[in-house]
Amino acid sequence: MFKNIQKKLLLQYPLLWNTKFIPMLTIGILFQILFFGLGYIDGTIDFSNKTNIDIIAYCMLTGILAAVIIMILWLVFYFKNNALKSFYSKSKYSLFFEWIQIFTICFLLTGFFIPFKVGKQLHQKSYYSFAETAKRCKTISTASIFIDASYAETEIDSLASGLIDSNGNIIDRHPVLEDNEAAEAAVIEAATVVEAVEQNLYKDYIIFNDKNYDQYSLLNRNIFEFSIILREQDSLNKIQINTWLASNNEVEIKKLMADYLKLIREHKLATNLDENRWFEITYNAPDFKKYLLIKPYLNEYEADYNNSYNYKTAETPNNDQDTYSKYYIQQDVLKDKYDIVSQAHTDSFIEIELFLGFLFGALGLSLLIFSFRVTSGKSWLIALVVVGIINLFIGIITAIFSYGVLYLYLILATILGILFYFFFIYFRRKSLKLSKIALNIVLWSFSCIIPLVYFLLIEANKPNYYQLDQYAYYETPFYDWLRENQVNMISLNFIFSVVVLFFLARIIRNWKGIAED
Repeated sequence: MFKNIQKKLLLQYPLLWNTKFIPMLTIGILFQILFFGLGYIDGTIDFSNKTNIDIIAYCMLTGILAAVIIMILWLVFYFKNNALKSFYSKSKYSLFFEWIQIFTICFLLTGFFIPFKVGKQLHQKSYYSFAETAKRCKTISTASIFIDASYAETEIDSLASGLIDSNGNIIDRHPVLEDNEAAEAAVIEAATVVEAVEQNLYKDYIIFNDKNYDQYSLLNRNIFEFSIILREQDSLNKIQINTWLASNNEVEIKKLMADYLKLIREHKLATNLDENRWFEITYNAPDFKKYLLIKPYLNEYEADYNNSYNYKTAETPNNDQDTYSKYYIQQDVLKDKYDIVSQAHTDSFIEIELFLGFLFGALGLSLLIFSFRVTSGKSWLIALVVVGIINLFIGIITAIFSYGVLYLYLILATILGILFYFFFIYFRRKSLKLSKIALNIVLWSFSCIIPLVYFLLIEANKPNYYQLDQYAYYETPFYDWLRENQVNMISLNFIFSVVVLFFLARIIRNWKGIAED
């Protein structure tokens, strides 16, 4: 059956037969499906264990090795027959369609990480719906203040730091600002804040609902943040839990603790607490500053699992003890697992930067193969050596003048010069010999023209940040626009490269008709 398909392609679609596109397309799709499945396996979450299935490194190494082997075998069969060397009749755009097939094969064989990532995230996302994940993350987040959450900073004591005089008036440190004094004033103000920190001039209390609470009270403890919960919602959740405490709402606090322990039991995590005991050792109304600290891990081995949970916040003068109590709860594992599910719901399946990276990787590889196809192995190797020598020579010149941007200018000038030389030979119908080398370099480098111009424009419009004594630099709107549209530039550059290849393929077809000598 396979031979019959190949025979039919040879007779009716010789280009597809020559590139072995149908079998390679089949292999490429199966390759993508295989890595989607491996990614789905890698996305397995064991909520009762601190470790995760991690096969990504093995999968990537195996994928690279398999892609290289498949690519080599394909090139052996692909390079066996070359219609250009045999002066086989070619349609106007057959070379462009041939490159499209080469690019598709290269992308399917090199972009296997994309389906791997999609499969992994899809599996992680499938454990709970968005609403259920948000609900559970809110429970974990708000209950964390009763375990081992860090303390928030209090406000700076303005009177103690010298920002307010004895009469309660704000001291104007820079009442009149001249041209270059605004920056100096900003430095003075920033230094004042740093000085306040160094002298420990923060207030030792917070104010909530017109009542003062100690800086080490439960009301000043932070809550964990999950990506599935908006930052504004985090603030509202913190206000809600503080309101329950300030209003002595024991019912809601106990319900929160019960919901949290329900998650612990559901995932078979360890704790030596129940709802009543947890409430007794942490809930100390109305001041909420005498409570026992609960270890957010089972033992010291698990403490090393994620140091971000090991705050050691017990070292405070307002607590009865300065060490963790005998009570523990595996908060580190619970938080980590739900953080994975949360990110799976909020992260995009494919980042545009990652996708563009694989697109340009496949573009570069396809152009290397395509240039070898339309020229010759000898000219291809010579062109490779010439590119190395040019880069070495330009690098030496750049080092001599100690001006890094000079390298970009010289590279751009070299690419444009070689491009001009190739078209000069093409339109003058000169010998093919040197133009083969030029064509290879043109195919490898023409897609770099727009990025080079883009980064040179950025350098030309970049303000002088080193004039810090004057604070006179100004980022122009054009400079900001350039920086903000980097992804758009790369996307447009890929489209530009494909359009150029569409016309360049026809030019190459006509160029092959020029005499060798």
